[in-house]
Amino acid sequence: MKLIAVDLDGTLLTADSRPSSQGLDAISHAVSKGHIVSLCTGRASFDARHLTGELSVPIIASNGAEVFDREGQLLQETPIDPDTAAEAIRYLLKHHVYFEIFCPEAIYSPSDGEQKLRAEMDILVSANPDTDRERLWESAKIQFVQFGFRGIDHPLQLIEQGRPVYKLLVCTFNEEKLNEITLHFNNQPQVHTTSSANHIVEIIAKATDKGNALRFLAGHLGVDMSDTVVIGDSYNDISMFQVAGTKIAMGNAVDEIKQLATATTRTNNDHGVAYAIRHLLEI
Repeated sequence: MKLIAVDLDGTLLTADSRPSSQGLDAISHAVSKGHIVSLCTGRASFDARHLTGELSVPIIASNGAEVFDREGQLLQETPIDPDTAAEAIRYLLKHHVYFEIFCPEAIYSPSDGEQKLRAEMDILVSANPDTDRERLWESAKIQFVQFGFRGIDHPLQLIEQGRPVYKLLVCTFNEEKLNEITLHFNNQPQVHTTSSANHIVEIIAKATDKGNALRFLAGHLGVDMSDTVVIGDSYNDISMFQVAGTKIAMGNAVDEIKQLATATTRTNNDHGVAYAIRHLLEI
């Protein structure tokens, strides 16, 4: 029996942010053969379930801050310390960037977030006339169509209400500001950062990453780490590639992932997850 952890964006999901039908079929086939397949994503758990429909598998969500069994029972959570989360929210509000707050029941974002992103895009396009404005905005719109997305006028109220904060996600077209924010949070003792796409930095608790969550899930299920398989494409997948027995990079993966990989499959648009499960793993 193997535990196969599959990333979503850039992996099981194609460029239009929908799951590959062949990939879903291959996952169901692997489960029917007695293997355990888990989704392992930076997305919120409810968003992952919404995207994958009737697929009943364990889920590692919010870059490892939430771990659920196949029935949806929470097994482990590693939220950001409340005081640290409040300080981080104040910092992001001060820097006037678009950001999201991942809580157990919803993804919250300040109500003027879309306006801030559009203003940044206008500045970027004005300075770089060759920039494909439509393509740039399509990459940003992914944030607004997440399942469970809600606008909020006073985000610090979430901390005052005692809501756990699993992750903060920042999206900005200002590279200087993105680098400044990344450096700031990487120098904080309670949190660190990762990224799943261009223009994005994700802030999570120091103990949180996909690799630690995969170790926990494998232990919970009684699976040796040598029998774990990971399939992914981006920087937030590095931690799970560092601990898994078999590591399969997507054809569209960043170089850092390909360098850690045992094998490389096809791209996400060419049903790379299905090819990996059926051909590379011979399931």
